[in-house]
Amino acid sequence: MKILLSPSKLQTERRIFEHQRAPLAPQKTAYLLEQLKEMPYQSLKSFYNVKDKIGKQVYDQLHNADVRQCDTFGMYSGVVFKEINAASYDHRQREYLLEHGVVLSALYGILEADMAVRSYRLDMTKKIAGINLYDYWQDEVDRYFKDVDLVVNLASKEFSRMLKHYKGKLLNIHFTEEQSDGKYKVVTVRAKQARGLMFDYLVTNCIIEIADIKYFDEAGYSYNTALSDEDNYYFIKPYGL
Repeated sequence: MKILLSPSKLQTERRIFEHQRAPLAPQKTAYLLEQLKEMPYQSLKSFYNVKDKIGKQVYDQLHNADVRQCDTFGMYSGVVFKEINAASYDHRQREYLLEHGVVLSALYGILEADMAVRSYRLDMTKKIAGINLYDYWQDEVDRYFKDVDLVVNLASKEFSRMLKHYKGKLLNIHFTEEQSDGKYKVVTVRAKQARGLMFDYLVTNCIIEIADIKYFDEAGYSYNTALSDEDNYYFIKPYGL
């Protein structure tokens, strides 16, 4: 079983694990970085479609000769990752995290929990030197997940699309909120928080049995039998909570 997350643009350079491993395809990452470094500042700013403040940050990140690296769950610090208490996990939970936790990345392809990562900014939808990043990473993704029997998908559609050839069981987790008219709506920020809470729940309890995922009941969300099926688990927050 692998538990899938998306990366976040918000990043903080911390270390959760004492030692970091090299990513699975460092040469492919290095090639993308070189293509980005070759862009003049204005071209890079246009490529990312950002204002000067962010553009300068990205440019400086790329050209910093003394770039600092940390591990995957020490780097990302967006809404999802704020709910994951990786620094407080005990030995058993860390071993579970190492075995099951995976972050998909436009720059690194696949990241396990203790793999070394640097600050960066890159989406799957961007094309570097005409490279389609989905195609660029497809062989690596297919190889990694070839013998994985179950993927618990807590990633965004942008990144979970990387698993288009995956032939095992893909369990998609959905978080929606009941509205005053009885309809359901995904509230993006709270759904992201819930994905982080779900990931933390799985690691904290070292969940192995798929049925135990249904017992998650944090932030007002609980499993809904009527909406769920074997490939999609829906967790609903009732109206008014």
